[in-house]
Amino acid sequence: MQDILAKLVSFHTTEDDPQAMHQAFDYIADFLARRGLTIERFDSNGHESIVATIRPGEKTPKVMLAAHLDVIPAPDELFMLREEEGRLYGRGVLDMKFAIAAYMQLVDDLQDRLEDYDFAIMITGDEEMGGLDGTAALLKEGYLPRVAILPDGGDNWQMQVLSKGFIYGKIRAYGKAAHGSRTWLGDNAILKLIDVLAQVRELFEQPARMEVSTLNIGQFHGGEATNQVAAEAEASIDCRFISDDDKERVLQAIETICSRSDVEFDLLLNGAEHRTDLTSSYAEPLARHIEAVTGTHVTGWSTPAASDARYFADHNIPCLSVYPVGGSHHGPEEWLDATAFEQFKIVIQRYLDEVAKTTKPGEPTLDLEASRITATP
Repeated sequence: MQDILAKLVSFHTTEDDPQAMHQAFDYIADFLARRGLTIERFDSNGHESIVATIRPGEKTPKVMLAAHLDVIPAPDELFMLREEEGRLYGRGVLDMKFAIAAYMQLVDDLQDRLEDYDFAIMITGDEEMGGLDGTAALLKEGYLPRVAILPDGGDNWQMQVLSKGFIYGKIRAYGKAAHGSRTWLGDNAILKLIDVLAQVRELFEQPARMEVSTLNIGQFHGGEATNQVAAEAEASIDCRFISDDDKERVLQAIETICSRSDVEFDLLLNGAEHRTDLTSSYAEPLARHIEAVTGTHVTGWSTPAASDARYFADHNIPCLSVYPVGGSHHGPEEWLDATAFEQFKIVIQRYLDEVAKTTKPGEPTLDLEASRITATP
């Protein structure tokens, strides 16, 4: 399994390298097809994805094992898996190529018994860009499982019980260009934008922490020359919210600030919060198997980050998320505990044995309809 992860890490699956992304999907698709799965490949606005099913044409399996292949940019040396003192390092080892490698190894282990199961695998390539052309598009295509597992949150075996809602937006200011020595003849768009951003920042409690809504100004661009009054300026914002009411409050306030300041606000993404009840009939088995395999008592984890789980929630599909032991995802020292990597595959196999085995006459079934996740539209 570690060899599979090393191969996956070696692909530079970033937004700006579609060739590497295509090669990685080729590798995954060929691996799964050789072991008996039916592969469907998709391309939406240049973003690839695949769904692998045990039975051709199956769109509603009991369990969908989901993951994303794309990673954020990094130096070349991070695209080489290395192991030090029981830890695996490399771009995407935790976020989230480990899950793809585990799914692939699981299929290899089960290849002679796949007909005994009812699950599918969904791999997308645009989660870091918002997921609209991957998970969201595939769900609209009708790939609607009873429950999904998407290990893209929930640190150190603590299953994710809450991820914040969010918005991505751009604020654009326009002014009038003039010579930098004659500022009174122009209207500086940068200054106008700075003033608006300062007002937006006042909408959020400081200092930032998990328990409050937060603002990040991720990008800022403006002007064309040092000695010219800037005629245009633009900033991107990323806001995370503790509640839908707080999101509505901030959205209305941002629109009001921008309107009275004569700047434009474009709402690019509006993501719902995602909640999971650990006692529900779809989540309890996963928590139980985690505890049995790892010895970790699962109490739940709240995260400020978002994932494609929200798209499953939009379709009222339970989506379970948990990371094995690891850390520093998106950082230069992203790591995954080697033992936890092996444990993750065991946990998923046990979950499939309980939830996704093809029912034989007289065998009891797990009622996954007994409890459903609620999602904010």
